[in-house]
Amino acid sequence: MNNEEDFQMREIKQDQVPIQTTSLKKKGGGLISLFSKKNLPKTLLVIIILVILIAAGAIFWGRHSFSKAKVQIDIEFQDDIASGEEIVLIAKYENKNRVNLNDVYLIIDYPSGAFSSEGKEIYQEQRELGTILRKSEGEEEFKVRFVGEKEEIKNLTLKLNYQPQNINSRFENSTIFRIEINSVLISINIEGSEKTISGQEVNYLIEYENKTDEDAFDLKLELNYAGDFEFKSARPEPVEGNNIWQIDLLKAGETKKIELRGILRGEEEENKILKAGIGEIKDDIFLQYSQSEFVTQISPSPLLLLLKIEGIDEECNIDSSQKLNYKIEFKNNTDVALTELILKVHFEDNIFDFKSLKLEGIGFFDSRENVITWSGAEVSALTLLEPNQSDEVSFSVEIKDSLPIFNYNDKNFQARVLVEIQTLTIPAKFSISELKVEKELACKINSQLDLGAKAYYNEGSIPPRVDQLTTYTVRWQITNTSNDLENVKIWAILPQGITWSNNYINKVSDSQVSYNERTKEVVWQIDKVPAGVGVILPIYELIFQIGLRPSINQVGQTLTLINESSAEAKDTFTKETLKDFSSIIDTTEWIQE
Repeated sequence: MNNEEDFQMREIKQDQVPIQTTSLKKKGGGLISLFSKKNLPKTLLVIIILVILIAAGAIFWGRHSFSKAKVQIDIEFQDDIASGEEIVLIAKYENKNRVNLNDVYLIIDYPSGAFSSEGKEIYQEQRELGTILRKSEGEEEFKVRFVGEKEEIKNLTLKLNYQPQNINSRFENSTIFRIEINSVLISINIEGSEKTISGQEVNYLIEYENKTDEDAFDLKLELNYAGDFEFKSARPEPVEGNNIWQIDLLKAGETKKIELRGILRGEEEENKILKAGIGEIKDDIFLQYSQSEFVTQISPSPLLLLLKIEGIDEECNIDSSQKLNYKIEFKNNTDVALTELILKVHFEDNIFDFKSLKLEGIGFFDSRENVITWSGAEVSALTLLEPNQSDEVSFSVEIKDSLPIFNYNDKNFQARVLVEIQTLTIPAKFSISELKVEKELACKINSQLDLGAKAYYNEGSIPPRVDQLTTYTVRWQITNTSNDLENVKIWAILPQGITWSNNYINKVSDSQVSYNERTKEVVWQIDKVPAGVGVILPIYELIFQIGLRPSINQVGQTLTLINESSAEAKDTFTKETLKDFSSIIDTTEWIQE
């Protein structure tokens, strides 16, 4: 409305002004209205939002008051580092943040070849620092020896693990440091065959040299062999065991050596490691100066050899007096012919009954050496074995019925057989003087568990009379030959009409006797029966009494006093469960005491 005539001027009287006082009183005002029943849900929602915003702001402020980049770590160390010489690492840390760092750990991860001041190889050191205050710094010293070759690089990792104040998460700063070995005080080096055949002789040359201008005293050289290395000899000989040499004096610039000879066995393509370390003995602590290792790989054998027993599984647990049928298979695994081979079997234990040995008409057994020998005279393939050609021989022999048990140490017998095949014809690619392959088969011999049961007349009518009691004494006897037994149980069922008198004598410790009236079962449980019980130790025996009261319908019958007795035990050497039985005993089989 733009025309002036549309406007009307009116006077507003005092009594026409709206008065709001009454309406304000009805609705309420200020904080009171916020918590009124009507507005309370909205008010609570606002409060919750404010709390969340404040908390988020606190977290945001806390995180932004801490920066991981403001936590710094470093290591200082000397420039000239000699192998085996103790050095000091100074680990430095600094917290440039405005908050403290709590529950702090300083950690160093070492490479291989790091040793403590006490001469022990170490892989990690950890220091608990507690709290690093804001805007503060500190340092820790670590003493260590690095052992390695000249110019060898050792990488170690320094880590600082911590939790910033007012933050629940943990943080870790880490950095890698490169340390170079600049010199070697006493060097050590190994030379030998890089490849060999399992069972062949290997030779190693270990040389050590004093690289300093001063004489070295009281040195110790230690070799660590692969698990399948068989030490034969060394020149000079070790002073302790077969792997430790004492070096009283090694003059400045002097070089000495050890010639080592042994037999190395292993699987094809397997790497066998010979390790050597040399150092100083100081205050009865071996401080290593240098170490070296040499790897020899087991090459596929040019001669394949297999030894097995027919009908025997891989566990190869056998019994006394058992007949064993051995089969030996051999094959030329090269591309050249092999000539003039000799095949031998060595019996390594005196548990074989050589009177039972059968060779099927070929081969010769030398009873002085307990060795079977086959040659080209009996087996043509041993005269000339063409590439990939194979052949086999066999023999049988029995285990002795009575094993040679004369004292407490005569236990846990094994039937060991070693077979070897050899030839002087060596393929050009093998740098050995003689080709010889060996295989060994050792079978564990189960112990012999024997249960004997006998009944003796005690008192009453003989022959037994109707409705009258006749008592008998039963003796259970246990013998055990060559291995310890455990969890031994002997039991039997008493027939109807036979009563358990509860009179028994048990002289075996760690054993219990029980009788179940409902099942009529007698049980004798023994925790352990040692090897040699009944051979070089007394027999284990249980004596108990039973009673017989015949009924009128049993007149003229042969009555059973005790049913079949059974024994069961676990052989602790072969892990086999052994069992034995004793026949029933009736009224015709009792013995007069």
